[in-house]
Amino acid sequence: MHHPPDTLHARKRRKARATIVSSAFQLFSEHGFDNVTVTAIAERAEVGRTTFFRYFGDKQQVLFADDGAEVDRMCAHVREKAPRPLGGNLSACVEVLRDAQETASAQPSLTPAHSAILARLLCESNELRSRYLLTRQQRSVNLASALTEAGAEESVAVLAAYLTMACELSAMRLSRTPEAYPERLDEAHRILEGLNG
Repeated sequence: MHHPPDTLHARKRRKARATIVSSAFQLFSEHGFDNVTVTAIAERAEVGRTTFFRYFGDKQQVLFADDGAEVDRMCAHVREKAPRPLGGNLSACVEVLRDAQETASAQPSLTPAHSAILARLLCESNELRSRYLLTRQQRSVNLASALTEAGAEESVAVLAAYLTMACELSAMRLSRTPEAYPERLDEAHRILEGLNG
């Protein structure tokens, strides 16, 4: 596969974007999500508001900036690694999504420090929780499509994607700290497996 050369312009864009994300997380950590404006983020990042909006539609989007890339990696994993035929096998569908999740989390979209800030902000802000749920919902739609492409029956693919989301949300709700999240996620999946027992 041929990759275009890494131009100076591309590197500058990546750097500007990363600076905006880092500045936003610093400000959110210091002042909470609701008390930070786009103007404040742009000032901290030493860019204009126009530059901010070149990369992000609003301040919420900064927090979920790399979700899309993570979902793409998960969907690619499902298409490549799903056992065939998936058909109506709900357990196999949930299992392949779990594998995809673990593969994606090996290249996390957020640093551990940023993940900890996001976890705290989600507890503090209703607006942010709503946006987060929308990102999870869209992720479930994409994962269900990937399962269907891998040969799963649509009704089973959709249920598997939403069960996976339910495990994530349960783990988040029950975790007192970000470090506890993986253990709580494993626990949620074990409980789900118990339904087959």
